[in-house]
Amino acid sequence: MEKIRWIARQLLSGRTGGWKVVACCAVLLWKVVACCAVLLLSLHAAGPSAQSLPPTLAPDQILMRMERRLEQQLRELESYRARRRYSAAHPLLGDSVYLLVQEQYKAPEEKKFKVLERGGMEQIQKRLFSRLLEVELETASEAARRAVDISRRNYRLTYSHYDVAKHAYVFEAEPRTANPYLFRGKVWIHAEDFAVQRIEGEPVKRHSAMVRQSRFVHEFAKFGEFWFPVHHTSTAKIYMFGQATLEIQYFDYEWKAR
Repeated sequence: MEKIRWIARQLLSGRTGGWKVVACCAVLLWKVVACCAVLLLSLHAAGPSAQSLPPTLAPDQILMRMERRLEQQLRELESYRARRRYSAAHPLLGDSVYLLVQEQYKAPEEKKFKVLERGGMEQIQKRLFSRLLEVELETASEAARRAVDISRRNYRLTYSHYDVAKHAYVFEAEPRTANPYLFRGKVWIHAEDFAVQRIEGEPVKRHSAMVRQSRFVHEFAKFGEFWFPVHHTSTAKIYMFGQATLEIQYFDYEWKAR
């Protein structure tokens, strides 16, 4: 324990190039959350609510309606604009590290980001926030979306239980392929809209031996006839350097339907 504390003091003093270690932690963290960035390509929104809900539905019926809703949303959403605030936390970071961006999306594949404000360590800005935005832009194609969307094509989805508090069906999700942007975990499907409203899990691929455990939670909320992301949290427990956390807040949505 004393040795670890000594290492930490040296890192904080800068005598051993502490920023490099922090930057390394940032790289490990972005690899953990990159699967979530790509996942959002298929979950920008969900279509209008179902008019009625059968008293009971078989798991396959629920999944079929979810997949239909996804295709419907892709047809009906023409464009949207929103803001995101990225923030990273780690004991070695000190002051808050954040990035505020404006996102502009136009169907079917056009996406742009504009940086509005930033603060904190420049290395984290480059190695974590900027890289996450690059991943989204690099994988904005239809082919990339189909490779990661939540469907029976990409996941084995097994019914778990009904969440009364969230009014949602909960499914266990196990990836069918080795795509590094897939995840393993749970999916909440809204019982009336059949939209994905919550995802919890971990990346299917362990990106580094230094990452002992990684988890994420991604939440959606309804705006008018559509569902959009509202909050994301990723945590990575890194060997010797503790827990790193990334939080993303989504807000100020403006959208246009076809």
